[in-house]
Amino acid sequence: MSARHEIQARTRLVNATVQRVLVAGLTVAAVLMLAGLAVVLAGHLAVPHDVLKLAPALRRAVRMQGDGLLTLGLLMLILTPFLRVVGTALVFAWERDWRYVAITLIVLAVMIAGLFIGGA
Repeated sequence: MSARHEIQARTRLVNATVQRVLVAGLTVAAVLMLAGLAVVLAGHLAVPHDVLKLAPALRRAVRMQGDGLLTLGLLMLILTPFLRVVGTALVFAWERDWRYVAITLIVLAVMIAGLFIGGA
């Protein structure tokens, strides 16, 4: 196999892995949010307007309370792109492509800064 074909094969593998991470994250987030909405509607409760902190959200989700499930779904939706960027950085590190590792880590830093600046 030529070097060009090897690079193309690795690129396809990375793209397929990234796609699986994004689809899995979106699926988990959608299931959690739909379950939370179903619990809220089944209990004739008002749809929550506040996002819980992680520990209370986990406790309430384990008890199948709607606000906990909705919060975990939202957090998963936010976490998915972060997982993608971290995974991409790991792939570049594995390939010893340090330029792209640095670029990816800068992107991750900007995303984290955005969370803090946005008041998350």
